Amino acid sequence: MPEYMKLKDRLKIESFRRLGQDVVLGVVAIDPDKCTGCGLCIRACAAGSLELNQKKARMTEVLPACMSCGDCVAICPESAIELKQFIQMKRYFRYLDRGKPEPPRKF
Repeated sequence: MPEYMKLKDRLKIESFRRLGQDVVLGVVAIDPDKCTGCGLCIRACAAGSLELNQKKARMTEVLPACMSCGDCVAICPESAIELKQFIQMKRYFRYLDRGKPEPPRKF
């Protein structure tokens, strides 16, 4: 028999509808001088938060839902992408100390 969450327990879970209050999304910085517009980062982005603009990669302007997975950083052959901020859940989510954002391992 499946168990369902009660309403009071569901209200404790972070909601992506209240961005800035419950959730602060991740941020990546793309150096336009290094970016060659190869598009590997766009294909690697699981959240779909990157796009090509005038043959250069950038974060989308409409809800860039970056999960700060670091796939775009790891796959960029020119090292043009840097992870600036991790995604943060603000309410009932406990973090271990992650330190400052570091680039992930290379593929």
